[in-house]
Amino acid sequence: MHRRYGLLILLTVLVILAGAYASIMAFRPSELPFTIDTVNAHTGVIEPVAGVPLPSGIEAGDQIDLAAQPRSTRIAIAIIYNLGNLPLGRTYGFVIHRDGAWVTIPVTSVGLSTGTGVRWFAWTFLGFFVLLSAIALLALWRGRDRASAGMTVWAITFLAGIAVHDVPSDGRPGLSVALGSIILYLFARVGFYLLVESMVGSALTPRARALWRGSFLLLLGVGAAQVLGGLSIFVATGWAELLRSQYGFALTASYLLPVVLLFVSYRHADKVRRLRLRWMLWSSVAFVAGVFLNNTPLLGLLASYITYGFMFVIAMAGFLYAVLRHRVVDVSVVLDHTLVYGGLTALVVGVLAAVNSLVEHAALGTSASLLLQVIVPLALGIVLSRVRMYLDRIVEQVFFRKKYLAEKALRRFARNCIRYERTHELMQAAALEIRQQLGAPGVAIYERRSEGYICVQHAGERRYPEHIRIDDSALVAARADQKNIDLSELTSEFGTDGYVLPMTVQGVLQGVLVCANRPGEHYAVEERKLIIQVARQVGIAWQSLLARDNQAFVRAVAHGDLKPDEAQAQARKLAAAWAIA
Repeated sequence: MHRRYGLLILLTVLVILAGAYASIMAFRPSELPFTIDTVNAHTGVIEPVAGVPLPSGIEAGDQIDLAAQPRSTRIAIAIIYNLGNLPLGRTYGFVIHRDGAWVTIPVTSVGLSTGTGVRWFAWTFLGFFVLLSAIALLALWRGRDRASAGMTVWAITFLAGIAVHDVPSDGRPGLSVALGSIILYLFARVGFYLLVESMVGSALTPRARALWRGSFLLLLGVGAAQVLGGLSIFVATGWAELLRSQYGFALTASYLLPVVLLFVSYRHADKVRRLRLRWMLWSSVAFVAGVFLNNTPLLGLLASYITYGFMFVIAMAGFLYAVLRHRVVDVSVVLDHTLVYGGLTALVVGVLAAVNSLVEHAALGTSASLLLQVIVPLALGIVLSRVRMYLDRIVEQVFFRKKYLAEKALRRFARNCIRYERTHELMQAAALEIRQQLGAPGVAIYERRSEGYICVQHAGERRYPEHIRIDDSALVAARADQKNIDLSELTSEFGTDGYVLPMTVQGVLQGVLVCANRPGEHYAVEERKLIIQVARQVGIAWQSLLARDNQAFVRAVAHGDLKPDEAQAQARKLAAAWAIA
């Protein structure tokens, strides 16, 4: 597929800059030295910020007439409502009701980086921005389907909206920045809905899909009218009814509907689809709960701010895990031993370089002989190589313990399968062992006959045809390449999920082993190599049993132990089994 790398690079730069800027501004907020609680459409109440002194002439609990505020002050209030930043040191006139009269008091914007005394929670937003940036870049570069496109739109527009509203501004440019960030947030909701709808896929009928889309667009329109209309009307007239916290649910509802869609689909999904949806579902619940607290601070401004920061981090970590581990979107990335071992190698090499440098400068000095300067790094390399081997065993047995035990069991079976005495027992044990150790939903073994391939053993819930024509595309590819064949790349009677692995003996394809993918993921390269090794050993044991049966038949015929009818039937069976030769 043709990829527009210029656009990808441009969007990548945008994601990196937006994530970096949002991360910096999380530690450098600049706002008014107090908050304003909107008690009705025309009145606001001054609430202090912990650790930040109130301006001279303003007291906690002072009431302000919102409509009486100058336009520049109303814009500043609108920007703060949108969690934006004001330019530091900018002064705004606030009309305060004091002693039965209205007085104007100048208020200067300040930095709140140390205001509350609990600014440690800004680190949660740093984690949130890093995770969101990782999701955006992963979906942008490695996504290959409609769900990953929806995730890309959601992650990039959401991150861009955060970065835009963090730009310190006021006046008309500030109002434009606030409205622009809101529009980006609305586009993010569209991307999130497309992500969820694509994940649900064929579970929706055309009529149901139209109803869900219509409901989403209706809720999105209501939310857009509430926030965009509310800000615009407030700036123009001072009427702040739509900015009150109880109306924040209107903006949250368009995020809530995709979560409801996930719940409905999860209830009717099969085991494979449930595994793919589970992490996405609960991560979405955490994310929407955070959005709700952002739009409707039921716990109070500070407590809601801290809580939804943690909720966002939990949600982003869940989304990222769901993408990488359960492949809820088609992302062509596989995490396996290589990543861990690569990091371990880099660590060992770094330690070697550091120790070598320390020894050279602290112990050897500049007067050491050339032989000593060669021997010391060599000795360090030998010692650390042993350390590396020891660490590899720890990593294998601790961090990949389940996979380690499965591989150990399969290798043991591959060594022992030559000792089986009956073909049926061999095939049954091979199918059951592979299915159990790999967690495959279905395993089947096919034997080649003159008329095609016959299923001789099956294990698991996944069902395969009893007979496959000899020139099926997957079987042709197995005979041609004699390596594992990814069914997703072919049109085959085996289906599109899993791998066909050849059972070859001395270059001759004796049969094939079909192994379905685990729910929501593909087998790693090391796993596929191990399955091929097991399949080949089973093929060798299979051929050995056929040779033994053939030898026993010849001996029985030579001694006259078989009746003519029995000999003929046995000969036909052996001839069919040896047809591949």
